[in-house]
Amino acid sequence: MTRQAWVYPRDGGDPIPKEQYCASMASAGVTILPDLPDFVSPIDGKHYSGRAGMRDHCSRHNVVPVADLKGLPPLAFNSDTRTDSQKRSDAAVRKQQVINLVNKHYR
Repeated sequence: MTRQAWVYPRDGGDPIPKEQYCASMASAGVTILPDLPDFVSPIDGKHYSGRAGMRDHCSRHNVVPVADLKGLPPLAFNSDTRTDSQKRSDAAVRKQQVINLVNKHYR
């Protein structure tokens, strides 16, 4: 004999077999997601469990789960869109700023 799970409605109606309930919810466009597995934080080494643990971990350490970044465009390694003349101009300006800073201490 196989085990069977039942879903008990909040309104007190008759229990429904889990397979039948899940099939009816899937046809209604509702998805039932399982809880997240337990994990050990690479930041502080503590043990966290479930979605509540993930939320707690993220809020404590001001981080975002990698799964939440799915779909974002990747950061290009060479995202500098300036022309060569703009780069030289910016480098000259930075060089002059450094010279002014150094000279300010020796006047």
